[in-house]
Amino acid sequence: FLVLEYVEGKPLLNFIAEHATTVQARVELIREIGEAVSYAHSQLVVHRDLKPSNILVCLYDGKPVPKVIDFGLAKAMHQSLTDQSLHTAHGMMVGTPLYMSPEQAEHNNLDVDTRTDIYSLGVILYELLTGSTPLERQQMKQAAYHEILRLIKEVDPPKPSTRISGSVGLPSIAAQRSIDPNQLKKSLTGDLDWIVMKALDKERSRRYETANGLLRDVERFLHDEAVEACPPSRTYLLRKYIRRNRGQVIAITTVLLALLLGVAGT
Repeated sequence: FLVLEYVEGKPLLNFIAEHATTVQARVELIREIGEAVSYAHSQLVVHRDLKPSNILVCLYDGKPVPKVIDFGLAKAMHQSLTDQSLHTAHGMMVGTPLYMSPEQAEHNNLDVDTRTDIYSLGVILYELLTGSTPLERQQMKQAAYHEILRLIKEVDPPKPSTRISGSVGLPSIAAQRSIDPNQLKKSLTGDLDWIVMKALDKERSRRYETANGLLRDVERFLHDEAVEACPPSRTYLLRKYIRRNRGQVIAITTVLLALLLGVAGT
């Protein structure tokens, strides 16, 4: 039998709702959660189902300490977890859609590495900062299965500061974080925007390579130091636009070429 620690804590979102933690305190929680995830990765284990309900927060001497639980979907890298490991069926979606990385939404999700957990950490940080997941819950509830997969793989969310700027609940969101609405928008603009969006990049090669990379940027933010995450280049944004709107771009390019050839012929 296994002897496990009894964790008498509250799910992450319940804890912060009751304790009205500040933006700094929420980012500090992500730092500690990231440390737990980084340790799992150092043992060659990918969690694959990181979400607020799988993180319990306990108070030790008045200090909140998060505990990552439920490794039921965990995957061992380069080896089996046991001699009788459970293997997920081919073509089966594994994880929770709201917190799932694009590569997990692929029909063959065997090619999943530690960066899938980094994506999920980015979703959790986004939710702690804005009160909403990058892909909105109501939209995901109403979407059909194939549309859910498309949203996960193709739709880029707005930056955290942009999301709260357009939210009718901004005063309430700010009050929960013990901050003025304008100050909240200002605190998210810049470093936190870019840290979150780097973790949430659809292309995993552009995310933080390791959980430690994300942790270092979070610590830089907490210490008012320059972070490594930065806005994407115009070339990258143009490339993403072309990939997302390939049909329209081909049609417009064809029309322009026809016009140019016509003018040249004339």
